[in-house]
Amino acid sequence: MNIYLIIPSYNEDQRLHWLLKKTAHYFPLSKTIVVDDGSINPVRLRQNTPAILIRHQINLGKGAAMKTGAQFAFKNGAQAIIFMDADGQHDPKELPLFKKYLNKNYDLILGSRRLGLDAPFLRMLGNKFTALYVSLLFNIYVSDILSGYRALTHKAYQLLKWDSDRYGVETEIIARLGKYKKQLKWLEIPIETIYMDKYKGVTIIQAIKILVNSLWWKLSWAFK
Repeated sequence: MNIYLIIPSYNEDQRLHWLLKKTAHYFPLSKTIVVDDGSINPVRLRQNTPAILIRHQINLGKGAAMKTGAQFAFKNGAQAIIFMDADGQHDPKELPLFKKYLNKNYDLILGSRRLGLDAPFLRMLGNKFTALYVSLLFNIYVSDILSGYRALTHKAYQLLKWDSDRYGVETEIIARLGKYKKQLKWLEIPIETIYMDKYKGVTIIQAIKILVNSLWWKLSWAFK
């Protein structure tokens, strides 16, 4: 299967170089797309890093960067894509597992983080609350709603294509999965997570916005 890896990046230049070096052991850099989402210090790939670099002139948000990468990949013959965050919290050694299930004809593979003792308590609590909330609202239970490590086929992308420009993107994809779950073959796989920054992630204000938006999705989709 022709698979592209997409890494949205915002102000992660230093960690990104380290990540690409590790990623190269498991995935061809020639099919790795870095979307620089208007970073203050623009990403500059090193000469021996043959990844594809796409740049937003201004910061549009993670959801917009993911969509830019996905559209580029599918226009260039991709049959599936894998998303990975640029901050080093996703271990590249998991990439062969995503590829394995894509080649077993799964349409959507969701990486679910193993929450160990090093996981921030509020993050764990928020994630579990979000999972239950989305389950009640959209009749789909995914244990790790906010994980950005996931893979989609072109078929899944066409059905689950999101409108969220920013951090609501992961939640919107799962909400849409509730609508199309009978048409897609999907599963969750356990992944390791490296907590590089205890306080990084979705803020409380962002989380409230995501939950409010999810009510709007529910209402607007009901009339389509």
